[in-house]
Amino acid sequence: MNKNIEVISLIYKSLSYLNFIYEQLKSIEAEGWDVGIRIVANDPTEKIEKAIKTLSVKYNVYKDQKPTDYYLNRVYRCWNYAGTTSKYDNICFVNSDMAFSDDWLTNLLKHHDGNNIPCSRLVESAKMPSGQHGIPKNLGQHVKHIDLVRWKHYANEIKVNEVHDGGLYMPCIFEKSRFVESGMYPEGNIYNGGVGKHTSEFIQSGDDWYFRKLEKEYGMKHITVFDSLVYHIQEGEKDSV
Repeated sequence: MNKNIEVISLIYKSLSYLNFIYEQLKSIEAEGWDVGIRIVANDPTEKIEKAIKTLSVKYNVYKDQKPTDYYLNRVYRCWNYAGTTSKYDNICFVNSDMAFSDDWLTNLLKHHDGNNIPCSRLVESAKMPSGQHGIPKNLGQHVKHIDLVRWKHYANEIKVNEVHDGGLYMPCIFEKSRFVESGMYPEGNIYNGGVGKHTSEFIQSGDDWYFRKLEKEYGMKHITVFDSLVYHIQEGEKDSV
């Protein structure tokens, strides 16, 4: 496996989150790996499109062909665009409302062997219930309220060299070629009316559907890496100001 990877975040309207994720990403390294950084602006506002051009990282602007479609469907399509346009052999998707602990990427990559889908363990702000292996702890529910020193100290306290089956879905690492050949994410969550039909009964998240597809068709195992810790604000740009 070629040891290069691109860490990719989406952004669309919040300057606060753009600046926050930029400051987080620009210093990311992984021992023994060539790490690239890219921010993909997903149908961005004019202020985001202007601001992103001033940053010292690679970026793309994605214009969805269905701009009035349900926002989450457009998010999944943008992740697929981000993956297919990567120039790297491996990709790591992160959210803009995340803060990263020391060595999170190095520790995550130790389990990237083509047989696993390695995901970080999330500490979540308790704004919403946390999922499997997630830890609810309010260290800030908006980007402006996070104490990064406190967060990194807490992460170092709870970090353990363990791996467990299942978990949450991002940050996650894929080989780009497998991501593309597998068909990538569905264009939205799964409902009884079909993919992305959010007006009908919810069945399954698009992330869960895709991870299960990789398990069924490629024998891959979804795992959570307990010494790759990431704080999830749980706000997201849709709710941010």
